[in-house]
Amino acid sequence: MKHRLLILAASCLLSTSALAANGDWSGWYVGIHAGHSSGDADARASLGGQWSVESQALRDFVADGWSTGFDPSDSTYGLQFGVLHQFANGFVLGGELDHSQLHFEESRSTGPQPATPFPSLTYDFGNAIDVDSKMSLRARFGYASGQHLFYLTGGVARVDADVVATIESNGNYLKRGVASETLDATEFGAGYEYDFGNQWSLRAEYLRTDADDFSYDTAYVAGSSFVTPAYTETFRQSLEFDSFRIGLSYRF
Repeated sequence: MKHRLLILAASCLLSTSALAANGDWSGWYVGIHAGHSSGDADARASLGGQWSVESQALRDFVADGWSTGFDPSDSTYGLQFGVLHQFANGFVLGGELDHSQLHFEESRSTGPQPATPFPSLTYDFGNAIDVDSKMSLRARFGYASGQHLFYLTGGVARVDADVVATIESNGNYLKRGVASETLDATEFGAGYEYDFGNQWSLRAEYLRTDADDFSYDTAYVAGSSFVTPAYTETFRQSLEFDSFRIGLSYRF
């Protein structure tokens, strides 16, 4: 996708139809974008139920061992559609709807870890996150000088994320927590866009996306020697990420 975007951008740069500044950013546009996203995703475990009768040392070992912080990153690409209006004083105001595929994921498994207070007891902790896609609706506000547009942007977004948490002990304590969420988020950023004068424009943009935290519970896996509701665990998951991308738009 990124290679296609570069080829398309090059073809627009080489177009001889008209490269003079048109100085007017008003109108509708549609386009594509590609880049890279990287973020922070923290999962924090809290224990309840029968965990209260266990030693503080064991509770701390499990809660700390099962909690984790990820730094997922990968390429991003998608589509944008929007409208701008340029005022006589050069200021520009508009809005944009975009959809991005993210596909960044990360996972870990600790392998058997000896419990601090009971070395003969081991736990294997596992966590995973997969952020699939994002849709945002943002305002754009900037200043245009001929073919150059400098802008700020901000609005709301929806982010699709899947998370998994697993635990397995040599005492046959088997549990798994799974959640698939569409998260509300805020998004803001800044960018620069250049108008080729032939209805095409190229942008470079930075966006920051902060998704709402969410919680999910674990459940016993078939074959576990323990049964509900003896021991309970709840995870609190956070997600935020930065995106750097270039975009190509056709203006009507």
